[in-house]
Amino acid sequence: LGPLGLLATSAVLAIAGLFLLSTASGLAMIFIFATLYGFGKTFFWPTTLGVVSEQCPKGGALTLNAIAGIGMLAVGILGGPVIGKMTEDSIKASVEEATSTETYDSISNESTYFLGDYTAVDAEKVAALADDEKTTVSESIQEGKQGSLASVAVFPVFMLICYLGLIMYFKNRGGYKPVEI
Repeated sequence: LGPLGLLATSAVLAIAGLFLLSTASGLAMIFIFATLYGFGKTFFWPTTLGVVSEQCPKGGALTLNAIAGIGMLAVGILGGPVIGKMTEDSIKASVEEATSTETYDSISNESTYFLGDYTAVDAEKVAALADDEKTTVSESIQEGKQGSLASVAVFPVFMLICYLGLIMYFKNRGGYKPVEI
C-alpha cells in the first residue's frame, strides 16, 4: 500500500464517513459512521509528515516544522471559517426551505471575516420565536448542520485527487522510494 496509498485510502474513508454522517439517524449509525471517518482522518497528519521526512531528508526538523506550521495555520485561519460558512449556508437553505427567507433574515446576523461577509443564526433570536415556529426552525437548523457534512467532504475529495496525482507522479518515476542522503 505504501504511504501514498495509505493517504488515498484514508481520504476515501473520510469521504465515505462524512457522506454517511450527513444522512445518519440513530446513535448506533452515527457512532459507526463517525468511527469510519475517524479511521480515515487518523493517518493524514502522521503519514504526511512521514512522506515529507522521506522525500526531504536534508530539510530535517526545520522542514517538518515548516510543513506542520503551514498545515496548522491553514486549518485554523482558512479551514475553520470556510467550514463554518459552508455550515451556515446549509443551515440557511434548510431554514428557508422549511419556513421562508424572511424567517431566516429575522433570526440571523450579518458579520464580516477577512475572507468575506457571512450570516449566522442568532440563538437568542431563535429563542424569541413563537413555540411552533421555534420548533420548525430548530429542527431545520439541525438538519442543515448535519447536511453540511456532505459539503465538507469536498476537502478530503480534493486531498484524494492530490494523493492520486502524487501516486501517478511517483509511478512514472519508478515508484515511491525514500530519498537517500
